[in-house]
Amino acid sequence: MEFPDFFETANKSFFIRKFQGKQSGLTRLDFLTGLRSLAKVPYLKTLKIYLPPMDWSLSEFWEVKEELNRLKSKGISIHGYTKEGGLGTLLLLSACSQRSVGRDAEFHIQLPSAETTFYGDFLKNWGIEVEAFASGPFKSFAEAFTRNGFSKEARKNTEDLILDLQKILLTSLSLDGRLRKELFYKPIQTAEGLKSIGFFDSILTEKEFLPDDEQRLNENIGYRFNKVQNFSILPKKTKLIAVVPLEGGIVGGDYSQKTREIGKISAYPTIALLRELKEDKSVASVVLEISSPGGSAFHSELIHQEILNLKESKPVYTYFKDVAASGGYYIASASESITASEVCITGSIGAVMIRANLKKLYNKAKVKKESVGFYPYREILSEYTPLSKESGKYLTDEIKRIESQFYARVIEGRKIEPEKMKILGGGRVYLPNVENKIVDRLGGILDVLETIKERFPKTRFAVSYELPEYNFRSELPSFGGLRLKQMIGEMTGTETFLENGWMNKDLYLSSVRIHWKNS
Repeated sequence: MEFPDFFETANKSFFIRKFQGKQSGLTRLDFLTGLRSLAKVPYLKTLKIYLPPMDWSLSEFWEVKEELNRLKSKGISIHGYTKEGGLGTLLLLSACSQRSVGRDAEFHIQLPSAETTFYGDFLKNWGIEVEAFASGPFKSFAEAFTRNGFSKEARKNTEDLILDLQKILLTSLSLDGRLRKELFYKPIQTAEGLKSIGFFDSILTEKEFLPDDEQRLNENIGYRFNKVQNFSILPKKTKLIAVVPLEGGIVGGDYSQKTREIGKISAYPTIALLRELKEDKSVASVVLEISSPGGSAFHSELIHQEILNLKESKPVYTYFKDVAASGGYYIASASESITASEVCITGSIGAVMIRANLKKLYNKAKVKKESVGFYPYREILSEYTPLSKESGKYLTDEIKRIESQFYARVIEGRKIEPEKMKILGGGRVYLPNVENKIVDRLGGILDVLETIKERFPKTRFAVSYELPEYNFRSELPSFGGLRLKQMIGEMTGTETFLENGWMNKDLYLSSVRIHWKNS
């Protein structure tokens, strides 16, 4: 069986698929469903998997790895093979019973780490003064624009998060401690090198691993088997579980637009969908699949309230994929249960606001501005006029108000004692934890679906995957993980947000990301 090199994340028209030059692929949910269904195939003893270069996220690799472990626990031997890859490929192979590799294979490995750029002195040198208002010492996004390095608190929090994530990944790569973890620090690894340390069992050609006389299984064979297994000549009445992917920064969006777009969580189209799901009597449960670093505080609250309304008529569950921090956690706290990927980044409970003053920059450029009709607090919306003491206090109070509201939503939704917010809040980021009630369990999206089936054992369910729409704007280039900021444009005026996205009342300039193959 050859694994897919990518998963479909949006509904695409025929013309867009032709433009991209890609065939329509499987969704991640279909692939996972099929993979789990293989455990039910009679007499299946061995599964060979071929791993091509895969454009998957870390949580997707981890989720599939856990499904492979599940198949192994059912007595199925898994033989894995690849000719190239990275960290994710090795994670999948770590779950295999036997591991083979092409002779000239190379693996480019980069463990979680950070090398943050600080623009404090650079901006001051250009006459740009940035003022930050944060709800806690760990809500450190603004530090990149106001300092020359991390604050002590922010550095310790970031370091703890990275080390915790490295520990989880290295445990898997080292085959649960059988290999020395430091062997995986080298960024370029070869087939011979990984075989010499005991990671690979053999070096084979592709034909040796997959002889011509062996039958190839289509990547969606397990999914098809699951369909056939559940087929009935007299079909039973089914109820729908609607899975709603929410990925990207949280913004307001166009109030009149009802279609969700890929790459961002637009509040108004999302609210429209949630209302449709509430009215649809065929939908029995809703699962929110969140991968968001946050965004607009106000629009996070709007989505939160709509989830509470939906929860009055049917259960709402949440799954945390790659990141569910700040506003991402804000909206999730309205659901009745949260399941998270073990490698998901969450937390960042708090708020931050930044304001840039460009007066000195304008002076350097011989540009002057005159204020006419200004009234108290009006200079908050100006990139030229300095803040008064009263305005500074007003913005500080606003941050406290937003933080207090955020805390209240978490305390109410997660049933967390108020005093524990001193440890969980303040902008701290961390991996999900069941003991502190940040999440209810660790697992994958299929575990959420199983929870629903166990809750309603007599109900027959089908799953509806509510993908957003794809458009040509999604074709903007993106550099994996790197965010390119239009700093001058974004920093004018007052920006209020819950995380790493920029937001003001009139304009949202979304980040640009570039995905590099195999990195």
